[in-house]
Amino acid sequence: MSKEVFEEKVNWPILIVLAIIVNIVANLAQGVLGIQGGYFGCIYSMGIASIPFTMPTLALILPMLAFLTKFTGKKLTPTTLAALYVMGLVSSLSIGNFNDAYYSWPVGSSSRVWRAIPEVRNVMSTLWWVPPEAAVAPTWGRGGPVDWTAWFPAMLYVFLFHFIILIYSSAQMAILRRRWIEIEKVPFPFAIAIWESVRNIHGFEEVKRRKFPFLIGLLIGLIIYLQIMFTTLLPWWPDIIGWRALGPSPNGCVVIASWANPTLWAIGSQLVAFMRVNVQPINWAIAYLVPLDVLFTAWFLWIIFMILAQAAYVMGYYTGALDYSGCCRVLIGPYTISPNWGPPIYWSFMGVTGGMVAFIVMMLWYARDYLREVLNAALGKPSPTIREVEGKEPVPYRTALLILVVGLILWIAFLASLQIDAILITLLFIFGGFIFPLAEAYARGLTGAAYAQERSKWASWAAHLIWSRHPGTYTAGWCNAFIIYHRGINTASAGMNTWSEVTMHSFRVADLSGAHPKTIYKMVFIFFVIAYAITLPFRVWWPHYLGARFPNCLSGWECAYLGEGSYNTMPPADELWIPIISGFIITMILYFLRMRFVWWPLHPMGFLISGAAREVWTGAWTSFLGAWVLKFVTLRIGGSKAYEEYGIPTAAGVLAGFVLAAIIGVVVGLIRWFIPF
Repeated sequence: MSKEVFEEKVNWPILIVLAIIVNIVANLAQGVLGIQGGYFGCIYSMGIASIPFTMPTLALILPMLAFLTKFTGKKLTPTTLAALYVMGLVSSLSIGNFNDAYYSWPVGSSSRVWRAIPEVRNVMSTLWWVPPEAAVAPTWGRGGPVDWTAWFPAMLYVFLFHFIILIYSSAQMAILRRRWIEIEKVPFPFAIAIWESVRNIHGFEEVKRRKFPFLIGLLIGLIIYLQIMFTTLLPWWPDIIGWRALGPSPNGCVVIASWANPTLWAIGSQLVAFMRVNVQPINWAIAYLVPLDVLFTAWFLWIIFMILAQAAYVMGYYTGALDYSGCCRVLIGPYTISPNWGPPIYWSFMGVTGGMVAFIVMMLWYARDYLREVLNAALGKPSPTIREVEGKEPVPYRTALLILVVGLILWIAFLASLQIDAILITLLFIFGGFIFPLAEAYARGLTGAAYAQERSKWASWAAHLIWSRHPGTYTAGWCNAFIIYHRGINTASAGMNTWSEVTMHSFRVADLSGAHPKTIYKMVFIFFVIAYAITLPFRVWWPHYLGARFPNCLSGWECAYLGEGSYNTMPPADELWIPIISGFIITMILYFLRMRFVWWPLHPMGFLISGAAREVWTGAWTSFLGAWVLKFVTLRIGGSKAYEEYGIPTAAGVLAGFVLAAIIGVVVGLIRWFIPF
């Protein structure tokens, strides 16, 4: 329930100084942890942890550490705690995950230009942001001093890319804030869990009755994650929970392969669509906070898909698929042997192509009256209702509309500066400017899970309708456009799918804490500028300090989706139309049935994320299934009261336990840097 909104005086100088200190320390730690790889690069992170439910670790670490202020006799206000939350949220997403964002931009991506085949290297080297080869070369060997002048354009490119997206996508969220947060009550599971943790840690009066289940959850999370840590670090440590036996990745993904867990392979070698499962506890905890109908739809439809895929296999499709591991079937292999990407079902393609477009269309259609009212207010014809509520918004609607227009103009200008042609600019304007930001923000708000993410297979599908096969030649604009298309949505911190979610997530924090959205909106921009002003120099400095020990990609850009080989792994245009149209129709039908019949059990978002690339890659259907069982039992036994008083605080406690273990993991990682063991 929303609290009374008020504008509290904020001590900006202290927050700014604190943000600077936090980002310097976090970037120092991130480099030390990331180079160690494994769990230290993925989970014990100052950026983001786990997929497809992406935890911004600093968003809880900072309010958690602020508990120490109690020993000074000072009690922090909800607005101050919300400020620490937003500072951590923005900082974590600016640092990003180590394997994609941190070492890829700008150094890894610049390195790939000079490592590319001549056809790619010669055109990409003309782009204004690419540093000279001599400036990149030290990162391939023993390291050396940074040529900051040469690297400035590359750092500016990354900053402008993210900042421009923040401008226009945050304006979209400012326009939609009241619709999503106050009218539709989009939950934002991470905000619920983290703020529940903050309130329990700081002893808010309204959660005193929920302290015990929170502590139980915290102990569960802490014990499980300490057990995982010791199991992975110490070969002699007893594998009490079977983590080593399952052999999951740090993100909890369990591979189905002949060389992996034999029990799971016994199933996967017979069922063609049994490809991945997920055992990451925080994924299950966050999934528990997802609406029950979305959870049910996601796992139920995936089971239906597995049955259909097995029938297709018997009919002769996916020839040789059972000789591949689950990884190759689910995402990285040829689409023709993939049950979820290939014919005759095209399950994943349906959800992220036509299904995503239908989702945006229906979302805007149901909000048409709201948007008409907002537009009238922006044009100087506000209704009495709008006059009353506009003062509670981050900015007046006219200002939000102006920010949106300015941001989109800057987006077009930025793309044009990269020599991208008019057709690709138009596509990136539509998808990068609207579809990806809106789809990801709403999906993450409803489920906490990724939707418009992952570079493999699908991101540039609209371009493939124009260029069914690779043209065979390269231009600077072509290369940069497809880098943006695929790397710009690869992870939660990639850019086009990042800042809309961060902004609306922050507005949800304002709603939970009672802080004014205007104050929170300012914080997002101020903390963004501070975070990127610090993280970008560190991202350049670390590879120069460590040289070849820093794990930059040493392949060229031709192996990415701008290259002929990778580009042509997508279905040809005449085949791609099948899942586009099917996905659009199925999503529209699910929306209609849900609105027409109260009893209808299938939620459109459940269908869309059931086959989304991040979900299939991580085997998230098991997280949805397990969370659905737990939530169903909770509601059946104790109703909504049991869910609110026991379920939510326990799930929040598991998340807090993970963060405590992550803090310990960070300390252990820093010790390992100086004293290897």
